[in-house]
Amino acid sequence: MTQKNMTKALICSLILILFPIFNGTSQDNKGEVQPELTASEDDSDKVIKAFIEKLSLEEKISQLFLINLENDDKFLSVEYYEKDGERKTLIPGGYIFFSYNIADNIEQIMGFTDSIIKHAENQGSIIPYLCVDAEGGYVNRLRTVAGPLAENERVSACLTPEQSYELYSYYAKQMNSLGFNLNLAPVSEICSEKNKDFLNGRSYGVKDKVIDYSVNCVNAYQHNKVAAILKHFPGNTNVDPHIGLPKIDMSQDEFLEITQTFSEIIDRSKPAGILMSHAVVPDFDSHPSCLSEYWVTEILRETLNYDGLIFSDDIFMGALLQNGYSPEKACRLAVESGINCIMISQKTFKKWMNIFVKICNDDAEFTKKIEESLYRIIKFKLEYGVMTSESLSSQKKNIYINQISEKIPFAERERLLNDDHGLRAYIFNLNKNNTKRMYYDYFYKTADDDEKRFLNVRKSADDGTADEAE
Repeated sequence: MTQKNMTKALICSLILILFPIFNGTSQDNKGEVQPELTASEDDSDKVIKAFIEKLSLEEKISQLFLINLENDDKFLSVEYYEKDGERKTLIPGGYIFFSYNIADNIEQIMGFTDSIIKHAENQGSIIPYLCVDAEGGYVNRLRTVAGPLAENERVSACLTPEQSYELYSYYAKQMNSLGFNLNLAPVSEICSEKNKDFLNGRSYGVKDKVIDYSVNCVNAYQHNKVAAILKHFPGNTNVDPHIGLPKIDMSQDEFLEITQTFSEIIDRSKPAGILMSHAVVPDFDSHPSCLSEYWVTEILRETLNYDGLIFSDDIFMGALLQNGYSPEKACRLAVESGINCIMISQKTFKKWMNIFVKICNDDAEFTKKIEESLYRIIKFKLEYGVMTSESLSSQKKNIYINQISEKIPFAERERLLNDDHGLRAYIFNLNKNNTKRMYYDYFYKTADDDEKRFLNVRKSADDGTADEAE
């Protein structure tokens, strides 16, 4: 058996054993489907660890990287590595999509995300998670195709927390139908004089609002199988980290307020991930937070008992590059601090993978940290259905069908069961229209002229297509 087929068989075995564990269903008090463990944690722990032991060092390290990619229509391989005489595409743990990766029609987006999954499956690689920034307002990579989504400040001003759950649920279903399984949202920072210019509407506001709306946002996405990532811990200033290094003057009272805010959100919603900021907090640690063992391990892991994925922000931002943190240095510090997923805005990561291989050959403690992160990543991918197989495709289709079974005739439902893109397009358009309805009911009257012009252009473009689902 070739190495490719061995790896593929190994992945399929892992999925078939653990899919029932991570994908049992239960109903929450809102009637949403949630994951429920149906076997012991010890069982899943043993199987995941056995799977990890079979992976090559390159495969293990690759899972820690979140990078950008080429194109907006079909997956293009840009890096390769040799394994047992086979030339394989180097695939990271996840891909982040920017605006130029998002086509102007949903059929092309679905084809693009499908091509990534298919390529990974065909060469026996671990399937990457696919993520996007869809906070709302001007930070929303899907704003040209999905329904309108207001920024956090307006959500907390115009909707109750319960209504925001409904809005974010509609958006999660649109994201899921396009092929995305992770959203780099919500921003869960308290707005203050120190950060309001930089955040510019991206915060829900004061502490109580940040907690209540963040919890509903996280639950809405994750109940619909889109992982939510809180950001940015432990905060920002008015200095844009893309061009400079934020330094937070943080009192003990402010420290308690920030940690209590994140702690309550974690306890009430169990977010899949937390994204660290680049900010330095000199009174507590000299390193940027995303490279700080104090903030990542001592505070998040040990003090707040957070057990999900921890992401760095982009290691190529000016906050690091211009302050003595080369990508090589930043990558190593990220792992040593306890970061699980290293974000890189570039389209390649082989250079950093090779550096990690050399470090692992000489540093057992570094290798241990790699494997600890890998364990969390694999567990996450199983829980959110990222790792899948052809034998499970009908189960995934039934999840879609269950959303609309009462809305369409039986014959149409049977047709959609045999038309994957048609089914996903139906779900997308149905929830896009629900999002539009909420937007025009609650937000349009407070929109500025530029936003209204954008919405009117979108409405004209959608006429005759988006409403077909209703």
